[in-house]
Amino acid sequence: MQTRVFQLKLRTLNRGKAQRLAAMQQAFTEAVRMHLTTAYTLPKPSVSSLHAACYHEARARFPLPASTIQQARDKALAIYRSVQTRQRQGKKTARPRLQRPLPLRLAVENLRLFPDKGMLRVTTPDGFLWLPVIIPAAWRACCVLPQAVSELVQRGRDWYLMLAVKSEDVPTGDGPHFGLDLGLANTAVLSGPGVVQFWDGKPLRFLRGQYARYRQALQQKRKLGMVKRSKGKESRWVRQMNHQISREIVHTVAAHGGVLHVEKLLGIRDRVKMTRRVNRLLHAWPFAQLLDFIRYKAALVGVHVIEEDPRHTSQCCSKCGHTARKNRPRQALFQCQACRYTLHADLNAARNLAAKGACSSGVGAVTAP
Repeated sequence: MQTRVFQLKLRTLNRGKAQRLAAMQQAFTEAVRMHLTTAYTLPKPSVSSLHAACYHEARARFPLPASTIQQARDKALAIYRSVQTRQRQGKKTARPRLQRPLPLRLAVENLRLFPDKGMLRVTTPDGFLWLPVIIPAAWRACCVLPQAVSELVQRGRDWYLMLAVKSEDVPTGDGPHFGLDLGLANTAVLSGPGVVQFWDGKPLRFLRGQYARYRQALQQKRKLGMVKRSKGKESRWVRQMNHQISREIVHTVAAHGGVLHVEKLLGIRDRVKMTRRVNRLLHAWPFAQLLDFIRYKAALVGVHVIEEDPRHTSQCCSKCGHTARKNRPRQALFQCQACRYTLHADLNAARNLAAKGACSSGVGAVTAP
């Protein structure tokens, strides 16, 4: 059973509905804050102990359904455990303040979607709140699948439903296998039968560097408003670029009726420690956004996206299988020490990802159409 998340945009809300939704989100954030504060006072916080300590007070203080209070409890406990885990690992972390509103988590019983009417029904203490939502035709069949805990997220003036559904769909392994390697020097490298395509990362690095120097000069002059506006311009430029790259990748794979294998890059920022400049580029690397765009565009056209373990993909020879660190003498060069096979290092990694996918026959995290 796989859990898939679909991002659905709500249509523009009238003032009354927007205020009710914002008030519910604020109450949820305050409930999470209260549970988190209590968690730090308990010797060993757990679901049962936190529930016993906070439930009745939270029900009296916050105008939220009982299940939403429970979601606030679970969210606070997850935040607490995440902080404790980072502290045990010796990482710099601090107790979260939760100054900004959190995404509003909705249990299955508080959420019902009507794909044919394009409406979302949310249960509130004052009755049902009906919200208009945009559902692409290709996703309507997926929206009637069994649901999991979903979220309502506000971005500026817009609201989005992050709909989580459960599906038993798994990749069949049919069709050619494509590997996609992501990086800094090359934003993406796609490899498949008769296909080799590079997306140069130089424009992104150049733009990031320019904006970083520009903001540094503005900060020295205490022009914080201009700093904030420059961040918005940069993020919009990067978002547009990721949309373009993801569209080209998905269309290429779809034209061949293939399966796309991508890297599972969780924790890469914690694993990689290099120079200050490279670390800045790595932390600003929008790989998560690019992968999100690839997933939802692939779902629209029926392309399977499978996450593969990226370990040793840059050190393993895609021709003979020999694995060694010395196989990669430079960033862009791969030269096998066993068979002397020479290839661009990112292209070699992409071919290894495709080969892993072909051998695993669909084992791994899956985003199915």
